This record gives sequence, C-alpha cells and structure tokens, in this order.
Amino acid sequence: MADKRGIARVSMRVVGGVIGLGVAGIAIAGASLLPLPSFQVAAPVSTVKPVPADQQRVCPGPLLALAADAGAATTASPFGAPTSTYGADGGSVDTRSLKADADGSSRGEAPQVLTVATPQGASTPPLVAGAQSQSATTDDLAGLATSSCGEASADSWLVGGSTALGQTSLVMLSNPTSVQATVNLSIFAETGQVDAPGAAGIVVPAGAQKVVPLAGLAPSVAAPVVHVQSTGGQVLASLQQSFEQGIDPRGVELSGATGSPSRVQVISGMTIANLATIEGAQSGEGYGADLPAVRVFVPGDQDADITVGAVGENGTAAGNSYAQTVKAGVVAEIPLDHLKDGNYTVTVRSSVPVVAAARTSVAGAKTHDFTWFASSQPMGDTFLAAVPSAPTPMVHFANPGEKDQKVTIEGRNGKPATLTIPAEGAANVKVGAGMYTVTGGDGLYVSVSFAADGAASSFALNPPGPLAAPIEVYPR
Repeated sequence: MADKRGIARVSMRVVGGVIGLGVAGIAIAGASLLPLPSFQVAAPVSTVKPVPADQQRVCPGPLLALAADAGAATTASPFGAPTSTYGADGGSVDTRSLKADADGSSRGEAPQVLTVATPQGASTPPLVAGAQSQSATTDDLAGLATSSCGEASADSWLVGGSTALGQTSLVMLSNPTSVQATVNLSIFAETGQVDAPGAAGIVVPAGAQKVVPLAGLAPSVAAPVVHVQSTGGQVLASLQQSFEQGIDPRGVELSGATGSPSRVQVISGMTIANLATIEGAQSGEGYGADLPAVRVFVPGDQDADITVGAVGENGTAAGNSYAQTVKAGVVAEIPLDHLKDGNYTVTVRSSVPVVAAARTSVAGAKTHDFTWFASSQPMGDTFLAAVPSAPTPMVHFANPGEKDQKVTIEGRNGKPATLTIPAEGAANVKVGAGMYTVTGGDGLYVSVSFAADGAASSFALNPPGPLAAPIEVYPR
C-alpha cells in the first residue's frame, strides 16, 4: 500500500506546477497586452535645388549646295556666311563654331553656338536669343532663308521639305555638346512610314554638324515629315529645302523644328502675297503645289479628325476654315484655298495629337521663293527677340486667350512700342534689325517674317526649356 504522505507530496508538486504554469501564462499574456516602448528614426532627407545652367543656343549655319564639287556628288558644301543677330539680357554672349560637315573657306561658314553664363547664385538663367539670315543668288539656289537659333534637343519634329523632282532637302544635325550623339531619323510620307535602314545610328561627333541628304533615305517623297531622336549628345535639327524648276531656281528655305505632337497646333504669322500671280501660273490640274497649304502628320495609331482655321490678323481678310480626316501614320496636305493676300494665324485642332506646319509661295517680277511657317509653343511674360538683317521684318503675335493682351516691344535703340493683341485674334508690328525685349507676352504665339519682291522667309519663337524642379535626396 502506497505511502499516504508520499502521495500527498506528489499531489502538491503537481498542483504547484499547474499554478506556476498559469502564473507564467498570465505574465506572458499581460506583457503582450502592455504597450511596448517604440523607437523610430526618420530617414534623413535633403532638398536639392538644381543650379540654373548656362544658356546655349545653336544657329544652324550657312546654306548648303549639294554636289557643288563634281568629285563628291553627295557632299553638301557651304557658300557664303549668314548674317547673325544675337544678345542677352545680362552678361556677354560667347560664340564658337562647330566643325562643319564640309569645311568652308571661313569661320562663319559653320554652325555657331551662343553661350551665356548664368551668374553665381542666380535663381533663374539669363534670357538669350539669336537669329540668322542669308540670301542665295546662285544659278542653282535663289531666295531668302532665315532661322532662329534654337536649343539642342533629344527629340524634335521637322515638318517640311520634299524629294520630288526638282526638290532638294537636307537634314542638318548640329551637336553643340561635349559627347557624341547617335541620331535616329524616322521618316514619314503620304504613303506611311518610309523604310530607310540608313536613317538609324547616324553618328554626329561632339562639337560638329552632320548633313544628311533626305533623297538618299526617302526618294520621290512629296510631303515628308522627319522625327529626329538622339541619344548621348543632343542636337539642333534643321531642314534646308530648295526648289529648281528646269534650270530656274524657285526658292530656298531653312526651317526649324515644329511644336511637339499636340491636339492643338498654332502657326502665327502665315503670310500670303501676290497670290493672284501664283494662281495664274497653275496648269489647271487642280490645286497647285505653290499655293498655301498645311502639312499635317498623325504619329499615333488612330485617325485624326482635323479642323484648320485661318484667321486674318488686324487689317486683313477674315480667313476661312477647313475640315479633313487624316489617317494615322500618314502625312497629308490640306489646301488653304479661298484666302486673300494678308497675314494669318493658322490653328490646327485635332481629335488626336498631330504635328503641323504651313507653306506659302511668292512670285516676284523676276524671282520666286517659298516659306515654311512652323507651329510653336506659347511664350513667357518676358522674352528676347532677335531680328536679323533681312527685308521688311515683321513680328507677329497670336492671342488664343479670352482677353485682350497688351505687349511692349523695346529695342536697344529707340522708344518702346505698345501693341494690343485682341482676344482670340492677332496683330503684327514692323520692326528693324536688332535685339528686342518683349514684355506682357505670356501665352502668346510669336513669329518673325520677312518679305521682298520675289523673296520671303519666316521663323517662329519658342520659350526656353523648362527649369529642373527641386528633388529630394535620401542618402544611404
């Protein structure tokens, strides 16, 4: 028979163990329910505001003659030097020449780079502007060509040119940066994208210009549009087009990039002159290639419903409107018929993003010429306008807003001029060659045109590229 006291001792130990386990469980549960001390360290962060960079503009350089040397049929050679006008609102403008694709006889026969240093501690960069002009009077090239000096870019659109019979178009790629640029050209035509293997991987050395004859990539194209994309260095893309009918030159133009794809494109200052003379020269086979038209390209995969409005500037005809459907991936030209001589603002509205530019021609007593009018971006409140030496310069303002807008134009010499731009309207003012400061221009579209007997040209003004926004840096 078991010892009763032994059994009691075992029972007490069991009961004590159970009680101990219960107490431990309660303690653990209580600890889990009590708030634990917390310790948090916020990630260190600092806000960095980028310092405004020095401002740089590139002037495309002289007009080029293709196959001027019989031993180099595909070489574009410069002839003469353009006249340049440039300036800044603070500091001096440093100039340097890029290495031309074909060396000229002087330093001026090459693209020019304009650089203005940003003062230390400045929160905004200085304003700078430049432009160039050149008249051609050779047996193969005749006409007036002007161009604004623009910012280099990694992505731009050239709307203009032709490689049809008698037409020569050159894509001019200027690389002002210190690194090599690799450029791809996507070429589109009235039949869609052009298969051009040689258009990819074009190397533009640092500090140099490369000229690409468009006919070698897209022959017999009446209405090309070129999308220029670069990696590495950025480039200024320009397009030189010349027209020769038989042995008679009929114009030359140097056009820059248009506005990037958008559902609304605004073309300010389109000028029509001596239209009756041009219409009288038609063969009767429809709307002639010399008559006013808008070239439109739809870069997406959806067809575009296009509406084009041409509204006359102050003192000109009322204008007209046009509607057309343009297929995706193709280039179309919309005739601007039933217009009279005058200055117009052309607005292209589309159901999908497009790029656009307008073209007109002028016939003089002895010579002919044509002009491309590029779409542009709205300007800021204060900007500089460079007007090179060329016949009858005129500054055009287009106001898409709902209120009249007053601008002041002040040259380096002379009294300031004030101009009122009506709401949803436009106005122009004649100026002389030189540098001008424009205030009150916020949201306006601006261009500069030139005209003489049998000569014409134009270029659009664009605002400087946007400043970099402040960024937050988290060190590791």
